[in-house]
Amino acid sequence: MTCISWSALATWGKIGQVNQCSMKYFLYILAMTFMRFIALMPDFILYRISDLLFVIVFYVVRYRKNVTSRNLKLAFPEHDEKTIKKIRKDFYRHLADLIIENAVVQFFPRKRLDKMYKLENPELYKRYFEQNRHVIILAGHYNNWEWAPVMSYSIKHKVLALYKPLHNKYFDQALQRSRTRFGAVATPMGQIMRTLYHFDSQSKPTLTGVIADQRPRKKEINFWVDFLGIKTAAYNGAERLARRYNAVVVTMNVKKIKRGKYTGETAILTETPNALKENEITKMFFMHLEKLIQEKPQYWLWSHKRWKISYDEWLEFTKNNK
Repeated sequence: MTCISWSALATWGKIGQVNQCSMKYFLYILAMTFMRFIALMPDFILYRISDLLFVIVFYVVRYRKNVTSRNLKLAFPEHDEKTIKKIRKDFYRHLADLIIENAVVQFFPRKRLDKMYKLENPELYKRYFEQNRHVIILAGHYNNWEWAPVMSYSIKHKVLALYKPLHNKYFDQALQRSRTRFGAVATPMGQIMRTLYHFDSQSKPTLTGVIADQRPRKKEINFWVDFLGIKTAAYNGAERLARRYNAVVVTMNVKKIKRGKYTGETAILTETPNALKENEITKMFFMHLEKLIQEKPQYWLWSHKRWKISYDEWLEFTKNNK
């Protein structure tokens, strides 16, 4: 149903649906207008806005501060309260930067994107492209992970930009435009198998980026990994994709050089996925991510409810649902 559907005017109930749709569209226009405006600002002004956002999120709204503190204490039981508070505060400063950057990056021209993101070793992908090999990047919520536009024009592979559809269709369309404006293919997470099969059947090598440190839903859990000293539920679907298509699996060392400037150096996890034991690739990724987090903990997404489900709770759940 569209916002101007005449059938929706037949009853007062459906008029309410139209009003709801109109409100979503109004909020979308308002947000896009604001983001386009601040995207025109130089970095100096952009990060003053981020400083203001930090104050609001950290001191006023206090966004998920309890969740963040709990996660940090779980991951770093050896740290005292003062150290935990410092990491937490540094994380929220970084989170404010992320919110601003990822809101406006869709409006940045390529020249400004090149100043913001630098891919250190694009020649690695050229080699795999010439070998007609698919590549899967396992990435985490570490530093800034929105590299799809840059990868689209930096390498020859067809980039598959995975995304989780949003409830607001206008923002969903904006997200797709942001990730595909340089030639990437917007791919809903539930359609990745079909999309990969399509390009593989045409012998077109693809690059698929997967955010691999997300928390599975309780009923989807089938694998646990030791991560930051905690037994952690993990997705291993990307590993299954790699085995099916004999894809090279890589990850990236993303570094924040300064505010608004990131570098990404590709690190190879394996060129022979089928030669490894089951779940070995997923373990390798989490070991790599853990090392990055231990070096610079403030750059991981600590506000995510990553350990909402414990291993014991999952065992009890599976026992009761057999």
